[in-house]
Amino acid sequence: GRAAIASYLRSESFRGFLAQRAGKSLRADVRVAPLSFTGMNVYGEGLHAQGRPGASFRDLRVEGVRAELSLRRFFERVWQVDSLHAERVQLSLDRPPSAAAPPAPPPPEKAAPESANRPGWFPNRVEIARAEVSALELRWAGGGVTGMAAEMSPQEGGWKITGSGGRVEHRGQPPLDIQSVRLLYRAPALFVQSAELRQPGGGAIRVTGDVQTDRALQLHADFEGIALTPLLPDDWRVRLHGKANGEVDIRSPLPARGSPDLRGKLELTEGDLEALPVLDQIALFTRTQQFRRLKLTRASAEFEKTGERLEVRNLIAEAARLLRIEGNFNIVGDQIDGTFKVGVTASSLQWLPGSQERVFTESHDGYLWAPMRLTGPVNKPQDDLTPRLASAAGEVLLDTAQGTVKDAIKKGTDVLKGALDLFLTPPK
Repeated sequence: GRAAIASYLRSESFRGFLAQRAGKSLRADVRVAPLSFTGMNVYGEGLHAQGRPGASFRDLRVEGVRAELSLRRFFERVWQVDSLHAERVQLSLDRPPSAAAPPAPPPPEKAAPESANRPGWFPNRVEIARAEVSALELRWAGGGVTGMAAEMSPQEGGWKITGSGGRVEHRGQPPLDIQSVRLLYRAPALFVQSAELRQPGGGAIRVTGDVQTDRALQLHADFEGIALTPLLPDDWRVRLHGKANGEVDIRSPLPARGSPDLRGKLELTEGDLEALPVLDQIALFTRTQQFRRLKLTRASAEFEKTGERLEVRNLIAEAARLLRIEGNFNIVGDQIDGTFKVGVTASSLQWLPGSQERVFTESHDGYLWAPMRLTGPVNKPQDDLTPRLASAAGEVLLDTAQGTVKDAIKKGTDVLKGALDLFLTPPK
């Protein structure tokens, strides 16, 4: 009997059985490379699977496989794999080709199918007690995971997956190092029980949520000390700096169509705001250079991004004892439209004629306040506060000049009248 088992395990029929079983579980066309045995230890170059329409992946490659096979559940009709190790696993999560797509060319080598050569009393399924991967690579449109070590074991009708190491990268975003990952996979759902990612040099993102591979993903991310500048559009990377703390909800259909929807609240610490035209104008008018680059003592906002539209609400940005900005704005494409209240200290306005009487007319919380509208291209927005400040200063200067002229005319008239009186009045 052991000789019959050994002969079957080394046959093309057993490879066909493995490919057929793996293909059924994965909804894929699977090829298994030739296997070699040392006792019940199995070695192979790996397998290659191509997802069929409806599968949750496009392509899977497993390389450098070692497995420990056990016969203890043979009479339960189970090939028991006590441990499975793969040096490298590459998984492409792009959408498989549709049923209408032309069929792929046949592979150069086709594993033998499961055949009648397998005796009917041999096991008809495979169960794996534990699996580990030295380097796991996941790829999706625009990014992926590289170099993560992972361990997997059966749990609750699915697979418990833990991982560490490696890096996450996505187009246009800074890379994140993987500290730890705990997942539960029950097809077609992947539950993210916890995942901790870190920016190189500091800052952490902690993620929970679930991914329905055939429908959508919903994730919740907590930010702690994440450098904000690399996350911003290019035009704002020179203007705003600091570390972000807060939370973000992420939603996206699968397969993804464009960027995901985002919603959350963030606070900024160690913030710097600079190179804004309105601040440069205020610095020029008030003769206070501190306005050109503000050290933010407080900054927070709620936001929601859907498609090309970004809506920011309850924005507060403050440089204590100098400036505070409150308001809301929207960005659609590259156009911004926002309504704000700008508060400055009275001492900052001492060099700006008419500003307190005509522009900054409201006073509370230690600041003098004025409304401001901001519109136009994000990289070069226009505000309506600067023209009002210039107009107020001009009006004051005009009023002063007119008063001076009137005084001079009155004095000249008085002098002239006195002279005429002197000459025209006859002597007594």
